[in-house]
Amino acid sequence: MYVKPYFDFDSLIHKQVQARAIQQKIIFKVAAINSKKDSSSFQADGTNLAHEWDAFLQLDVINKPMYKNNYEISERPDDKSNLTIRSYQAKIPSSVPYVHFYYQGSFENIKRIESKYIEKNVLNDIARHLTLTLDEEQGKPFIQKYSITGGQKMIFNDTVQFSIQGSISH
Repeated sequence: MYVKPYFDFDSLIHKQVQARAIQQKIIFKVAAINSKKDSSSFQADGTNLAHEWDAFLQLDVINKPMYKNNYEISERPDDKSNLTIRSYQAKIPSSVPYVHFYYQGSFENIKRIESKYIEKNVLNDIARHLTLTLDEEQGKPFIQKYSITGGQKMIFNDTVQFSIQGSISH
C-alpha cells in the first residue's frame, strides 16, 4: 500500500461523496462563463457529486513519487480568523504550486482547503483556483461550500474566464 506523503485528497473527496449522497442534500450551484451566469440546484447523489468535485481529486498529484520532498511545509496563524494555516509550497514547478489548509486546533479539524491547479499542453493553458469549505455536522466534518474559478486559454482563442460556486443545503 502506498502511503501518501502529503494529504490524501482521494480519500477526503470519496468519503464526502459517499456521505453526502446518503444524506441526499440539495446542492445550489452558480456557474459563470465570462459574463454569462446560470444557477441550478440538484439533489446530491454519488454520480453528480463525484463529477462536481472531480477537480479536487486532481490535487492528489502532489503525492506522486516525482514530487516527494518537493513541498515545503509551513504553519502560521491566520490573521483573519482563529484558524491556523498549514501551507504546502512547491519548490520546483508543479501542476499544484501550493495548497493551504485552514484548521482549528488540530490538523484533523480542517475548515478550508485552498489551492491552485495548472494544466498546460499544446492546445490549452488552464489555471484553476480551488476552494473547499468544511464545517461540522453531527460531530464530523462535511463539505459545505466549494468553488472553482479560473481561466482557460485555448490556442488561437481568447481566454475564457469561468467560475463555479456551490453550496450544500442544511
